[in-house]
Amino acid sequence: MKIGIFDSGIGGLTVFKEIEKRFPKNDYVYLGDTARLPYGIKSKKTIKNYSLKNTDFLVDRGCEIIIVACNSASSYSIPILKKRYKIPIFNVIESGVNAISNSCSKVGIIGTPSTIESESYLKLLKKNKKLKKIISESCPIFVPIIEQGLYKKKSVHFLIKDNLKKFQRDQVEALILGCTHYPLIKPIIKKILPNVTLIDSSVEVANSIGSFLSNTENIGPKVNFKREIFFTDKSKYFEEVLKVMFKNLNYKVKLVDIR
Repeated sequence: MKIGIFDSGIGGLTVFKEIEKRFPKNDYVYLGDTARLPYGIKSKKTIKNYSLKNTDFLVDRGCEIIIVACNSASSYSIPILKKRYKIPIFNVIESGVNAISNSCSKVGIIGTPSTIESESYLKLLKKNKKLKKIISESCPIFVPIIEQGLYKKKSVHFLIKDNLKKFQRDQVEALILGCTHYPLIKPIIKKILPNVTLIDSSVEVANSIGSFLSNTENIGPKVNFKREIFFTDKSKYFEEVLKVMFKNLNYKVKLVDIR
C-alpha cells in the first residue's frame, strides 16, 4: 500500500511520522508545498487548485490513499478531492472532530488565525448536539515559537500559557490542536492544562485509517518499504527548521516543481 500525505509546508511531517511509526509496512510519499505557503492567506479557489495539483502529484506516483495534513486545505478542498479521486481521502479536521468523546460538553480549539477564521472545526462540532460550549482561539505565536525551537526555553512557556488562559478559565474537557505544528508542544500544553484531553491531529488521522490499513498492509511478500519526501522549495531556513522540529528525520528531501 502506498500512502500520500501533503501539507502546505513542514508541519505535516508530524502526521507523516506518526502514521509511518504506527503502520511501517507501507510505502509513503510526503509532499510539502513550501514554495506556496502559507495556504491560509490564499483564496478558497486557490487553495482548492493547489490541493488538486498536490493530489495529482501523489496519485501519479502511485498513492492509493491520500491524507490532507494541511488544515486550510482540509477546510476547503475535501469535497472536490473526494469527487475527483475514487480513493480513500482522509484529513486532519474530520479526524480531530471525530475524536471528541460523546460525554464531552465543553471543547476548545486552537489553530492559526486562518484556520480559526474559516470555522471549519466549529461547523463540524456544531453537529454534535451534546456539546454545550465550543471555544476557539487563534495562536499566531505558536508556529514561529516551534519553528525556531524557542519552545525549548522555559522563559517562553509563559507566552504559551497566556494563549491558553481562556481554556483554563472556562475549564474545557478537550482541546483540539488545530495545526500540525502543535503536537511538538503537546507536553507543555499538557502541563498547563493537566485535566484536559488533547486531540492531536496526527494521532487521530492515524486512528482514522487504522481499520482500513489493517486489512491491507500485510498483503504480499514485500520487505523493503520506501519513504519519499518532496518539497516544492528548499532554503537554508527550511533546512534549519527541519533540524529543530525533526531531529530523527533520516530521509533525503527531494525538490519537485508542481505546476
